[in-house]
Parts: sequence; C-alpha cells; structure tokens
Amino acid sequence: MIKQSHSTYAVICLVAFSQGVINLSELAISYLLKEDYGMNPTEMTYIQGIISIPWVIKPLWGLCTDLLPIFSYRRKSYLFIFGLMGFVLFYALSIYGTKDALTGVTILLSIQICIAFCNVVAEALLVEISTGNDSSTNNVSLFFGFKAFGTLMTSYLSGYSLKYLQKQQIFRITSIFPLIIAGASLFLNEGQHKDTDIKKQLQELHRFLNIKAIYKPIVFIFCFMLQPSTTTAMFYFQTVYLHYTAEFLGKIKFLFALANMTAVSVFNRYLKNYSFKSVFFVTTLTYSVVNSLQILQVTRRNIDLGIRDEVFSLCDTLLMQLVAELNMLPILVLACKICPSKIEGTMYALLMSTINLGQLVARQIGGILMYFLNINEASFENLWIMITMTSVYILILLPFLSIIKEKEMIESKDMYNKQDFDEQNILEKGYERLSLSFVDS
Repeated sequence: MIKQSHSTYAVICLVAFSQGVINLSELAISYLLKEDYGMNPTEMTYIQGIISIPWVIKPLWGLCTDLLPIFSYRRKSYLFIFGLMGFVLFYALSIYGTKDALTGVTILLSIQICIAFCNVVAEALLVEISTGNDSSTNNVSLFFGFKAFGTLMTSYLSGYSLKYLQKQQIFRITSIFPLIIAGASLFLNEGQHKDTDIKKQLQELHRFLNIKAIYKPIVFIFCFMLQPSTTTAMFYFQTVYLHYTAEFLGKIKFLFALANMTAVSVFNRYLKNYSFKSVFFVTTLTYSVVNSLQILQVTRRNIDLGIRDEVFSLCDTLLMQLVAELNMLPILVLACKICPSKIEGTMYALLMSTINLGQLVARQIGGILMYFLNINEASFENLWIMITMTSVYILILLPFLSIIKEKEMIESKDMYNKQDFDEQNILEKGYERLSLSFVDS
C-alpha cells in the first residue's frame, strides 16, 4: 500500500481534471467525423465504437500497472509514458488527422489508449488509498468531481472555440493537458516494486471473480448498461434538423458538466449513507421518465406546448444528466469498495471495463436500431420509437436488482484479503447462499 500522501491525491485529482479538460476536443472530433470524413449517423456510431475499444480492455492496462513495473514503479512510470504519448498524438492529430479518415481514426484510437491507461493508473491509486466505506465514497466523489469540473471548465469553450478556431488549433491546445499529467507523475510518492508472477495474479483474479456474490452483480451491471444509445441520433437531430450551432452545443455540454458536478455534490452530501439498492432503484425509475421527455421534442410536441427548442434542450440536458450521474455513482462507489488488495488496479479496471463494454455494445445496438428504423440525416420520424425502447429497457431489469447484495460483496472482499477461502467457515458466518469456486495455485 502506498501512503496517503498529498502528492498521491494531487496526482489523482490532476489526472481526473485533465481527463475532463480533454473533452475540449470532443465536439471538434464529432464535427471531424461528420464534416471532414462525411460520415452518416450509423457510420459515426461504428467508428466511435472502434475508438472506445481501449476503455473496454482496461483490465489489460490494469494488469500491466499491477504486474509489470517500469524502472521499479507501477504507477508513475506509466503515467509519464502515456501522458507524453498523449501529447505527441494530439499534436499529430492536428497535422495529419484532418487529411485522411484512416489516419485520423488510427490516431484517435491511439489517443484513447493513452487516456484510458492514465485513467486506470489514477483509479488504481484511488482504490489503494480507500480504506473504508466513507473513504471509498469520498475518494470516488473527489475523482469524478474533479473530472466534472475539468469538463465544466472547457465544455462551453469546446463549442465557442469552433466558431473562431480551426479543429487543428483545438487539438494542439488539448495536447497540453496530457503533457501536464506526464510532468505531475514525477512528483508521485510511490515505493519501488518488483515484477510479480503474472500467472499467479491471474489465478487470484479468477478466484475472486468466481465468488457468486461478486460475479452476479457484474453481469447485472453489464446488462443494465446495454440500453440502446441515442447519443449519435440526437447529435444529428440537433445539428441537421434543429440547426444547432457548435456554440450552442457547447452550452449544452456546459450544462452536462454542471449536472455531473451537482450530482456528485448531492450524492456525497445526501445519498451516500443510503443503501445501493435504494438509490439505484429510485434513480433508475426517475431516469426512465426523464429520458422519455426527449420524445416531446423529436415529435415536436414541445412547440405545441410553447417551449422553444433551445430552452427545452438546455433544461432536458441538465435534468437528464443529473439523474443519470446519480444513477451511476452508486455503482462506482460499490466498485471501489469491493476491490481486493494486490489486484486492486486490475479489479477496478475490470469493473469499469464492464461498464464501458456495455456502453460500447449499447452504441452498436443504437446504430443497428437507427438502420432498421430508417433514422438518418434526412429522416427522424422514428426517433421517438428508439427513445421509448431505451426508457423501457432499463425498467425491465429492476426486478433482478435483488442479486446485488452489497454486504456480502464487501465481506467476500475482506475474506479474500485474509486468504480465508474455507467454504465451511463462510457457511458458519451465515452466508449459506455464497458459493466459492477455486482455482489451484
């Protein structure tokens, strides 16, 4: 375990903040795919899925940081290397990425590898310094609060800058922040480590995942994340049908980030002491209703009600993202609580990649639905059907929420840390329904 030093917290917050600030280029990238590469909604969804693959294989990055120290350091070496690479790649994107689609997508994929790797390292540090339930909640809130703050700082500028700057200039400005991460890594207070037996660590991970109280909730979370994504469809609806400018989309992203920050504050102040099931159940129901409000706009009912499109979009974004973040935070906190020692980086990365994989598949499902519902840049008549399907899907899973037993999950982690895997001992402690399967070391 590393010491809970100020330098560790500083690096964690800086990585989170920089990850949020990097969203400065997100809108420019969307317009790059739409205008420079001439992609339709289905094609953009497919490419965005490819670009997000590094976030799906986060356990691989977690294994690297946990098991393969560079110059005897598990964290700071990787932060320095991938922060520096991120700087180089963003700069390369400004030079070569706008000329050729294949080159641009390859660079974007490489950039996501760098960002995902830095994210894994920061999350591993976050788990290492989280020693209890309150500590886990506070640290997760701190990390995602700084990330939301970084996004808030640059979200409006992301649209406003497109009005006055070229995409290449925006990419060059964004390249500064991965470089800052590389520099900050040098101040990380970390002890030296030796190489670890990879086979043994994989066996430890497999053994932990074979605990029924652990793997069942992971499956549930994955299924929950499979709600069809309407993000790309709504982007085209807003830019093609409603003729929103890049500057106005920047305002929407600003409210998106503001909602995230507000949600972190509300959760940390009022909801952190409530059970996972209570918060998750209520926020899921609420999100289903709020998400359905988009139907009013895509069917133009908001005009009949006297609500302008711009006002409706701003209010809807603020409300929907606030609820969505409140719905996600309990999952993030629970993931932090159940990560065992020695494989904390790999385990947290696995849990996060479960979420990312679900979102990746959800985007592809969204692309398939757009194709079969004939939703494209010239037709949005069936977009309301897609939104309805998303709102209904998340409600279907609520009856299965009972498989998540938070107390048993945390107890399983504690027993794992003590290397107490005697099934009879577990039964004597009253967890008859907890089944363990082992892999011979």
